Amino acid sequence: MPTGDRETLSCGLVFRSVGYHGVELPGVTFDAARGTIPNECGRVEPGVYCAGWIKRGPTGVIGTNKKDATETVQGLLEDAATGRLQPKPDATAAAVDELLAERDVRVVQYAGWTAIDELERAAGEKSGRPRVKLCSWDDLLAAADRVASRS
Repeated sequence: MPTGDRETLSCGLVFRSVGYHGVELPGVTFDAARGTIPNECGRVEPGVYCAGWIKRGPTGVIGTNKKDATETVQGLLEDAATGRLQPKPDATAAAVDELLAERDVRVVQYAGWTAIDELERAAGEKSGRPRVKLCSWDDLLAAADRVASRS
C-alpha cells in the first residue's frame, strides 16, 4: 500500500519489478482488490489449489514461491491421502492431450525442458553464474525444439 512518501535518487536506469496483479479465472473465487485467489494454505476449494503471487500477492522472491508451492503441494497430497479429492474418471492423460490439441497449445515434453535447462546452465557457466534464463517464449521453444533436431 503506497504511503505517499517520495524520495528522488540519482540513477542511470530503473526497472519496475514489482506490481504484478493477478488475473481472474472463470469459475474461481477472486479478490480483485488484492489480485489474488482467496485460499487456506493454497487450498481454494476441493480440487483447486494455488501458489505464488496469485496465492499471496506480488511479494517475495523465488525462495518464497518455492515455500508457497511446497505448502500447497503438501495440502494437495494430504487431501489425496485422506480421500478429500474426488476422482474424475474422464480426466485421463489422453483427455488432457486431446484438450491441449483442441486449444492448439504448444506442449514441451520433459526432454524439451531438459534442453532448455542445459542451454541456460551452459550460458550461466560462461559468466560464472548458475544459469542465464531464456526470457522469451520464442527462445524457450527454440531451445526445446533442439531435442527434436538431435533425434
